[in-house]
Amino acid sequence: MRSVPVAGLLAAALVLLAIPSSAQSLAELAAREKERRSKAKNAGKVYTESDLGKGGASAPATEAPTTPDPKAAAAADVSKPAGDAAKKEKTDDELKAEREKAWRDKLAQVTAESARLQSRADDLQRALNDLSQNLYGSTRASQASELEQVQQKLAASLKSAEDLQEEGRRNGYR
Repeated sequence: MRSVPVAGLLAAALVLLAIPSSAQSLAELAAREKERRSKAKNAGKVYTESDLGKGGASAPATEAPTTPDPKAAAAADVSKPAGDAAKKEKTDDELKAEREKAWRDKLAQVTAESARLQSRADDLQRALNDLSQNLYGSTRASQASELEQVQQKLAASLKSAEDLQEEGRRNGYR
């Protein structure tokens, strides 16, 4: 009976003795890893998504003149307007990002409009379902006609949202 608590204490003592040695080795490992990373910073080229997007196609090599022609350089500077130097051509990735942002904004707008129309349709239907009001009054008739109009607009809005989502799938936005 006494052997069980003694075995437990012995196991706990072994675990406590093992902890400081592993902490020391972890510190050493961290120091070695930090040193290895600092040495490997300039080890190789880093490829980004834009590098991969080019597909390995390179621009055709053209021969540049060996000596710069000052007259040609001056003529090139004069032909360029000053504003062009500040404006840069947008890359394909930037253009795609702009198109995707415009698509997302339009989809958000259509989704918000659909939610607004659905809420209005629910309110009108709730009012028509209330039988405590006059069943033959002009208010009920106008609510019924407004409900029909809202449902038509809602159907068009949902169709527009569906078309936008399909466009997004085709363009790879989702």
